[in-house]
Amino acid sequence: MMKHLFLTTFVLFSSLLCMAQNNDQKKVEHSIMLGGGLFLESGYSAQEQNPGAMVGLSYGLDIRLHQNWSVMPGVGLRGQMGKVFNLGAKGGMHDGMGMADVFCVVRYHFNNDKIILALGPAISYIAVPSIYAFDASPNNPLNRKEKSSRFDASLRPSIVFRPGAHFQWGLEAGIGLMNTLQQYPEYNVSGSLHLHYLALTCGWRF
Repeated sequence: MMKHLFLTTFVLFSSLLCMAQNNDQKKVEHSIMLGGGLFLESGYSAQEQNPGAMVGLSYGLDIRLHQNWSVMPGVGLRGQMGKVFNLGAKGGMHDGMGMADVFCVVRYHFNNDKIILALGPAISYIAVPSIYAFDASPNNPLNRKEKSSRFDASLRPSIVFRPGAHFQWGLEAGIGLMNTLQQYPEYNVSGSLHLHYLALTCGWRF
């Protein structure tokens, strides 16, 4: 199955590059973006974690398909933590996690490439998941168990402004689609947990 996935990805990527060669504009553009903003949860225990903070770094390869349309596959790293305004609280129940993202967004360019709207899916691997940490109750059966699952899927809308030849800035959001809450029915733990963020971004294109 993985071989078929890689083959399909390669064929799609090659087709996009061939389409891009038919345009007079710059065919391929690299984009590096740094972002920071709010991390939000919805669902189970979300009210205890909001608002949180997130920081992220991403790289995208913008492939021009048409005068106004392009597609950008990319990768990124993201760190986020909930309950940032109450870090002194007891119990260690702050949802902190580190994530690796793979995304592909469709982008529409207008106003002579000065403004870009984008939307597409993202798949995230939660390399550092949130855990239950009951420091005051070390005998709790949930202590040190993973609270979040290892994978998430989201929608990634964004808007980018390009005031100069290389500098760019904008707004980006992640809308979590999967229930990332680990289910422990033996400990009466069930429900849903969706991860979201809203970030201000700035970066460089070349």
